[in-house]
Amino acid sequence: MEFENLDSWEHSPPFPSDLSTPLSMHRLLVGVYDWITYHEDWVNGEAERLGAPGDPFLGSMTVVPSSLKDGALMNVAIPSLFRTWTTMRAVRERWDWIFRTFEEEWTSDKCIKCRMLCFKTAAVALDNAFLDPETFEARQVEETEKNRLQMAETLKMLGLPDKLLKVMGVLSDGNENENEIDFDDLFHSGP
Repeated sequence: MEFENLDSWEHSPPFPSDLSTPLSMHRLLVGVYDWITYHEDWVNGEAERLGAPGDPFLGSMTVVPSSLKDGALMNVAIPSLFRTWTTMRAVRERWDWIFRTFEEEWTSDKCIKCRMLCFKTAAVALDNAFLDPETFEARQVEETEKNRLQMAETLKMLGLPDKLLKVMGVLSDGNENENEIDFDDLFHSGP
């Protein structure tokens, strides 16, 4: 799908106002979901063409805001609401910047990558918007571990020795403080 009608409501993501309430944020997230799903095939197709990670790039959104009660955000912590609100504002502000910057190059790969990032950011924000704090924290821990493992794999492929990776805190040796760098071992151990 191409973005042919740049003035259509489907084109830009919704923008949360300064007067947003949990109820209006819920309605806004319904609009975000519609905006993402309307362009989902295009985003995933371009991501595949450009070799972006993830298969599919947007993944499956586990939350369908329209299927939730209007008061669903009333049980979400204020910091989580604020995070969603600021993320969605940032997505729209970035989208507007992309539109102004690439008005004449809307189909360039650089512009497409920028737009894809807006969709991805909105999808992740939507997926986390209705989570209780404990579930959100657990997801953060899982994501951190996944990133650590991916980094370890990449550094191993680059030829860094396991001992150095352990000292750097990338590889785990079963210690509780595995995320901390052991500077004594780093600077005072033999080759």
